[in-house]
Amino acid sequence: MIASKIYIKFNAEINQARSISNLFGNLYNLDCFSEIKRRVMPELPDVEVFRQIFNSTALNQKIAKVDVLDDGILENISSRAFEIRMKNATFQSTHRHGKYLFVELDTEKTLMIHFGMTGYLEYIKDGDKEPEYSRIIFNLKNGYNLYYVCPRKLGRVSLVEDEADFIEENKLGPDTYSDDFKWEDFREIMKGKRGSIKTALMDQKFLAGIGNIYSDEILFHSNIYPFTEVNVLNEEELKTIFEKMRMVFEQAIKAEVKVEKFPKNFLLLKRSEGEECPICGGKIKREKYSGRSSYYCEAHQKKK
Repeated sequence: MIASKIYIKFNAEINQARSISNLFGNLYNLDCFSEIKRRVMPELPDVEVFRQIFNSTALNQKIAKVDVLDDGILENISSRAFEIRMKNATFQSTHRHGKYLFVELDTEKTLMIHFGMTGYLEYIKDGDKEPEYSRIIFNLKNGYNLYYVCPRKLGRVSLVEDEADFIEENKLGPDTYSDDFKWEDFREIMKGKRGSIKTALMDQKFLAGIGNIYSDEILFHSNIYPFTEVNVLNEEELKTIFEKMRMVFEQAIKAEVKVEKFPKNFLLLKRSEGEECPICGGKIKREKYSGRSSYYCEAHQKKK
């Protein structure tokens, strides 16, 4: 059943309890889903949830017309050309690659959506109030509108000929939650790498989809200090990281990235310096590295 109004949101408001006040702002506000709150750049689990909600609302719908309200969001195509090519197209299928959402059209083109820092989608009945910071409106023939909203205008939308070519041209690594991505692939990528394991996990040229929040979460469950050099990790430790990466993504997607549905032993719920570790009872520490704040447990994620 399609609700009369669906919001998929990212913003920087903080209105959760103090224990998660450094992390959570509005993420989703859905009439047919309970409210989710986060204040982070969308990573792979978020984009997968976007994809699933897109499938339950806009998929297989025909576009009556498109209005580009801010052509700065478009990449490699003019507003006029985008509007013309999208008119009368139908959303046929969706696919996620890392932090990107791809929507295949019946015109042999593919819509590429990247959410940047604050991008989100809203699916709203025609005639309802237009969301603030709307950049593109897809007017659908079923009486609903799909809005691409991006307050900070750091997202990107484009039409591409081929998803695989786009991935190659943008030098994106494999999607880290794809069924095709195996332990052997991960091991090969890590072989000979220098620098910290956290940096390696976040390098989109090698591994697509992991950002600051989920790299911390993966290493938290792997018992690995975030700034451990990759070349000092043994094969068993690397395999643990791979397995925990899969587990973290699976649990986050299962929870629809809703705070109240995350397992109680997740760092996300205690991501604040001085909090009690939900795994071992140690203290959560915050450490800055390359301009990013990382959180870890000083008790079970010991420095090597």
